[in-house]
Amino acid sequence: MADQRFENHAHQPVATIVGYFFVFVALTGFALRWFLIGGRGAFALGLASLTAAVLTLLYISRVYTTRLQDRIIKLEMRVRTQSFLSLEQQRRLFQLDNKRIAALRFASDEELPALLDRTVREQLRPTDIKRAVKVWVADNDRT
Repeated sequence: MADQRFENHAHQPVATIVGYFFVFVALTGFALRWFLIGGRGAFALGLASLTAAVLTLLYISRVYTTRLQDRIIKLEMRVRTQSFLSLEQQRRLFQLDNKRIAALRFASDEELPALLDRTVREQLRPTDIKRAVKVWVADNDRT
């Protein structure tokens, strides 16, 4: 997201608007078919639009779920690491992208500071971070 400020902070639910558009087109197509105006073409348009609306809903559901999970993971890591990371390490941790923070959460409290330093120094990818974890902390509450 671009630099957020008052003028651009409002959420613009574009995918939701697209989903409602498909629902409107589907209902219109089904209504035309119901009143025997549109024939098979109207029914096909209704089915295609209904399918598109469902696919849009599935997309929205997954994107929102993973974004919320990312926010929760960042909060969890902020609380978890407060007692054993220095202020400088905490600052570096939260300058990382969400995928690296999520990968670091699998490291035990004892190995996390060194792995964080290595991640920053070597620009490790999330997969490399996970491979480097020696004492794995399981995440059994994933969505």
